[in-house]
Amino acid sequence: MVCADPHSRNLRKGRYSHPGHYYFLTTSVSGRRPIFADDDNATIVLNSVRWLRSAGRFLIDAAVVMPDHLHVVGELGESTLSQVMHSLKSFSARQLVAAGVIPPVWQDGYHDHGLRDDEDYRLKIRYVLQNPVRAGLVRQVHEYPYLILPEWWKEDVEN
Repeated sequence: MVCADPHSRNLRKGRYSHPGHYYFLTTSVSGRRPIFADDDNATIVLNSVRWLRSAGRFLIDAAVVMPDHLHVVGELGESTLSQVMHSLKSFSARQLVAAGVIPPVWQDGYHDHGLRDDEDYRLKIRYVLQNPVRAGLVRQVHEYPYLILPEWWKEDVEN
């Protein structure tokens, strides 16, 4: 059997899931199709991210749904990173397929980065939230409808 992405196995090297630690996670749409450019599809994914947070599996502080990928930053609950991403992808994919998206929805695998300190955390959140601005989708972060902002964001940006 030929692996669809011969390097996807490398993403798992050194992966460590530690409950209570903060992570930056990224996953992409299969074939990098811009299926989240559709408002309904983007809303489904954002609501799936909120579901994951409410279930306590991954306490998301910030997230952005881009047309062909998703970034989240938060604290790992009592699950592993693999369990979190499997739950998120499965939950959202079922709803997206029911809404008419042609499967497969998500690429295999995901990228993770363990956040070492407050500076690393804030840098990743800024990266995530500035994504739609850098992509030219909006001029200001607050104009983009498919994101979750941390409590401190507005206060931090205004100061």
